[in-house]
Amino acid sequence: MSAAKPAPQTERKDKFVELPTRMVLTGAGLGLFRKSGTPIGRVLNREGIQREGVESPRFHACTMQTMVMNSYIEEIFSTVPDLLSRRYHVISTNNLIVYAILYKKLSPSLGRTMFETSVVREFNRKNPGKSIVDLKQIPTATAEQLMKARADHIRKLEAELHAGVSQIIMSNKALGDEDRRSMIMSLPKFLAWMDKRIWYLYYVIYLSGYQEQMRRVFTRMLAQYLDHTRIATHLSNLLMEFVQNAEKAHFERIIVKGGFARREEVDKFLRSRENRESVILAAQQSRQMLDLSWNMNPERMTVGQQYRIQINVSNYGIIDDRIRQELSKKMKTNVDGIGISDFYDGGDDPEKLGAGLGLLYNSYLEDICKQEGIQYRCNIYPEPTKEKTTVRIEISL
Repeated sequence: MSAAKPAPQTERKDKFVELPTRMVLTGAGLGLFRKSGTPIGRVLNREGIQREGVESPRFHACTMQTMVMNSYIEEIFSTVPDLLSRRYHVISTNNLIVYAILYKKLSPSLGRTMFETSVVREFNRKNPGKSIVDLKQIPTATAEQLMKARADHIRKLEAELHAGVSQIIMSNKALGDEDRRSMIMSLPKFLAWMDKRIWYLYYVIYLSGYQEQMRRVFTRMLAQYLDHTRIATHLSNLLMEFVQNAEKAHFERIIVKGGFARREEVDKFLRSRENRESVILAAQQSRQMLDLSWNMNPERMTVGQQYRIQINVSNYGIIDDRIRQELSKKMKTNVDGIGISDFYDGGDDPEKLGAGLGLLYNSYLEDICKQEGIQYRCNIYPEPTKEKTTVRIEISL
């Protein structure tokens, strides 16, 4: 696998993602659309089955992310003649989905962790009349009222937390620069998504003589949770490696079968923008598309509070036995100790470059997921009867 550029930062300045998509709605999503009077159509999903949903040449980033957070979307499916020209938008879609699930899990995770800390237990022991052992004890209206009444003070506490978490992230030598930047950049959004009842619990105990303990415990908790954002970063880069490979096989098949050039001349042929555009047009006319999908089917939810994402990249063109063996070997290659920068500094070591940047991200994902107890699988499926090859990534958050 050849090296791809690192994924861009998580935060978006533009509101729309320019990726043609079909969105299959869940039962809850259908109920929301019907209640609002929004028209619902019939769309073909990745399996070619007609489902109820919406189709658009682009989508609103914030709206889509909110819908994923609320489990309104089952599948996001894009079928296009080329994907690398849409690289930024593919990565944005992947990040929006992963971060939506991380936002969704943030408050339940922090709540469970907080009630297990020594400072909260000590507060409950010393204040039996004010004991709080579950977020459900705190009325949402009471928490919202506190947030309004003590807005200035809470903003100062938020600034303290931001500074404390940033310091922990910057001092973590196990993190790379890309991970540090991404985590710190996403911190304000995570703070904004935090349940007001979490703030209420923090504020009440903080003012009860536990200022330093609460600040120290909570900054560690947030920093630890933000560690999950590394999954989005490396997953996006891994996805683009597979997209790059899929597009290369996709174009090669069209070029050779269409008589544009001989197989050994494919790379040279594609260096011309005009040639590339002619191949894309041929793909459109013959309806030979690249398929990319994200499935968040609630039926695939794992036990407990984990949410499974299944990502599929499919292209026409079947991998032969030699390539299949090479891919298998790469997926098993040991890349311990190899830094991301090693793949951009040049060098003539064919063994190192042969491992491929995508494999490095795969290794990082395996390591992170193993540390966090997260289920992660990545497989390649040749489909001879369809003349297709599919890469499937499955991850549970």
